[in-house]
Amino acid sequence: MATAPTTGEAPQTAPAGDERRARTTRSARQLARAVLRLARRALRSAWAARPRGRVRLIDVLRLLGLARRAVPQAVVGPKAYPQWWQRLLALVALAGLVVAIGFVLAAAVGIMVVVAGFLLENAIS
Repeated sequence: MATAPTTGEAPQTAPAGDERRARTTRSARQLARAVLRLARRALRSAWAARPRGRVRLIDVLRLLGLARRAVPQAVVGPKAYPQWWQRLLALVALAGLVVAIGFVLAAAVGIMVVVAGFLLENAIS
């Protein structure tokens, strides 16, 4: 088996530090460009959707819920009563709520019975 003569240089098996740094820098630049593109696009859409009139401080406070809003006018006439599907939805939601609360209460009582039995067995023995 023949061996190669030694040249005194280190073998190039792994990429050099400069090459690795260049790849990392390149990917960071690509990521920064993508983020910048997204930010520009978001700013353009926000600028297009801005209110056309003057923005007043009271409107901003109302939007944040810090100022009083106008009370909505009451609905009168045939639409003043809930529709049939709203009643049906409320009935289904109420039934689901009753069943869920029943399951929670039954689980709590069951856990208490099991814990009490375990403690009683330990106390007896």
